[in-house]
Amino acid sequence: MKKNYLIVKSFVFVCIVMIADTASAQTPFDRMDRNGDGQLSRQEFRGPLRGFKRMDRNRDGYVTFQEAEGTPLVGGKRRSPSRSKNKGKSGNVPLTVVDTHNHLVGRVSGGSNRQFDYANPARTALDIMDAAGVKVNLVMPMPQDDEQKNRLYLDDILPVVTKYPGRFAVLGGGGSLNVIIQETITAGRVTDGDRKKFDATAEELIRKGIVGFGEMTAEHFSMKADHHYESAPPDHPLFLRLADLAAQYDVPIDIHMEAIPEEMKLPSRLKSPPNPQVLKPNIAGFERLLAHNRNAQIIWVHLGWDNTGKRTVGLTRKLMSKHPNLYMSIRVAGGMQARNVVSSTFPLDSQGYLKQDWLKLFHEFPNRFVIGSDEIILQSKGNSSRGNRHPSAGSIEATVGLLQQLPDELRRKVGHENATHLFKLKP
Repeated sequence: MKKNYLIVKSFVFVCIVMIADTASAQTPFDRMDRNGDGQLSRQEFRGPLRGFKRMDRNRDGYVTFQEAEGTPLVGGKRRSPSRSKNKGKSGNVPLTVVDTHNHLVGRVSGGSNRQFDYANPARTALDIMDAAGVKVNLVMPMPQDDEQKNRLYLDDILPVVTKYPGRFAVLGGGGSLNVIIQETITAGRVTDGDRKKFDATAEELIRKGIVGFGEMTAEHFSMKADHHYESAPPDHPLFLRLADLAAQYDVPIDIHMEAIPEEMKLPSRLKSPPNPQVLKPNIAGFERLLAHNRNAQIIWVHLGWDNTGKRTVGLTRKLMSKHPNLYMSIRVAGGMQARNVVSSTFPLDSQGYLKQDWLKLFHEFPNRFVIGSDEIILQSKGNSSRGNRHPSAGSIEATVGLLQQLPDELRRKVGHENATHLFKLKP
């Protein structure tokens, strides 16, 4: 009895907000469910955080219609059969968004000669894209090192781009250029042979039709056993060379780098080893990379997914004011990963609303933000197409959901116009 009272009390705010809309929406749940997939993410939910957590009984980061039964959120109504049939369908969601950073992974054979089939995760990605309103998805190999098993290569992804023209574009270098950089880190030197191999690899990637170099990394934390720690100075000679190549070929660089302004201890939630106990500063080196060639457009990815607590609005403003060739891609973690964000540097408050200091930042640099959800889309089991099984599932929905809180002009720029210009995509 007490539990039900608390649930009802938690949603007094929701009912007040939605009462004016009851004539046009079946329930507050329907009104919040912007993509019509029959469940609410934390970013879609418009109520107290404690109410969301209480209803999310299976702790998957979503509240389904069934989980909300018996609360004012669903008005006492039960899910109709038609709701479940429409789950994951796009409905009337217009396809306008360009999502600049995601990954497809689909292993189909084992042994030492492993191969990857991207047809299945591509279909899953298209379902997610259609539901969220994403027209074009930029996919790429994850950043890999010289000890990586199960390498993911650009050539594995290219057939997806060919099969679904206008829906996917591809970046390259995470499984090749990034490996070369890591090899030189291991060797402790950069040879003329390394430079020639680096240039030739970049030229080959351009010839194959990439729209950018990525995902590169200067500081990549290990989150689990098969998720390697990688580090390279952002002003490493081959990163500087990559800036020159990016300017020459007129494509941007997509770079993953945790923010470390000064020497600091590894955050307690991360394990050492493989991560180092003490983290070395990288912002000064990053500024040297940005200043090396102003014609190189560099995208610092995962703004909002901050593992050090140092990627603040203040640091972002400082760097963007000083370096006109610096762009940022925004990531709002969804699903299981949403629980691991650093709240102080997360763009949303505890109620799911965009923080005003972030909104002000977006207004200051309206032409230099894009979205990059960083959802890793796995091959579904068997012939199932029931969505993504990776812990990052929901990140596309959550990141695109942020756009709904922006004014119209800013939403267009961040949602698709900036990315279309930056990656030379067809309008």
